[in-house]
Amino acid sequence: MAFRFSETLHVLTMGDCHLPDDTAEALHFPKLKQLVFQRVSISEHSLHIIIGRGCPALECLLISDSFGFRCVRINSITLKCFGVCDSVEKRGIEFKELIIENAPHLKRMLQLGLPFGIHVSVISAPELETLGCLTDVIFVTNKLVFNSIVIQGLRVDSLMTAVRTVKILAIHMDTHSLDVVINLMRCFPCLEKLYIASTGSGGNNLWRRKHRDLIRSLDILLKKISWRYYRGIKSHVDFTTFFVLSAKVLELMILEVHKDDYSEEFIAQQRKKLQLDSKASRGARFHFTPDWPHHSNSCFRVHDLDLADPFERNEPYKFRE
Repeated sequence: MAFRFSETLHVLTMGDCHLPDDTAEALHFPKLKQLVFQRVSISEHSLHIIIGRGCPALECLLISDSFGFRCVRINSITLKCFGVCDSVEKRGIEFKELIIENAPHLKRMLQLGLPFGIHVSVISAPELETLGCLTDVIFVTNKLVFNSIVIQGLRVDSLMTAVRTVKILAIHMDTHSLDVVINLMRCFPCLEKLYIASTGSGGNNLWRRKHRDLIRSLDILLKKISWRYYRGIKSHVDFTTFFVLSAKVLELMILEVHKDDYSEEFIAQQRKKLQLDSKASRGARFHFTPDWPHHSNSCFRVHDLDLADPFERNEPYKFRE
């Protein structure tokens, strides 16, 4: 394998190939900023050589549907964005563990389309601002250990010290639960943007008595909430009204509705149920929009990782106020 322009490359995608150890050890890209491994067979040893010694200026790394390694360790003073995605199809040694040992400038860490889950340990990432997509889908066994925080799926198992750097969080909920989201806000108390995808109907999200004291003590800093899919059933209404009546600095809430439910009548009914006239944030806007079939985390590309908010939809919404 020859790389004639290795000294000047800034962006590189390696795809549909096997990368032998002797080839990997010889690679050197001194100016490379963005690197993608897409359906690549590579050993753990070679992967770490390329990420570390082979790409001393690397800022964005995306590992997609690649195999031959069980663990990825990140030790990089230049890396700003890291993303990993996987498909259902499995070949060879499976990727099971991610360890962020030392990444002083890492701002975005994205797990996309991981059907069988990985164990993520964040030891040192003092500038991490964007995290997702955490999920509690029943067949996924994701685990995140972040300083003293332990999150299994979406369940917070341990919380000693909150992480205040995270501003953007994306989650996928099988069972829509306000308690789960509140616990995540305790872990990340400086959240400004929350992206939610849900498939289930949700349980009992009544909160007025249960969280009466919490509302007085919890400082909700959320400015934007985006939710797919909002169905207008009671548990969804109860969940949403918590933020309508409690989020005092909220600027925008986007509710993506299934196209079969999306109508003027449905939206008028929901605006009354959600008590939007009593909203805690006077300037907050609440938009209903039909779902977008191409809106998927699996569509991420390496340059998406470098966006200030990689979860923000890049296609125009069809809003109804």
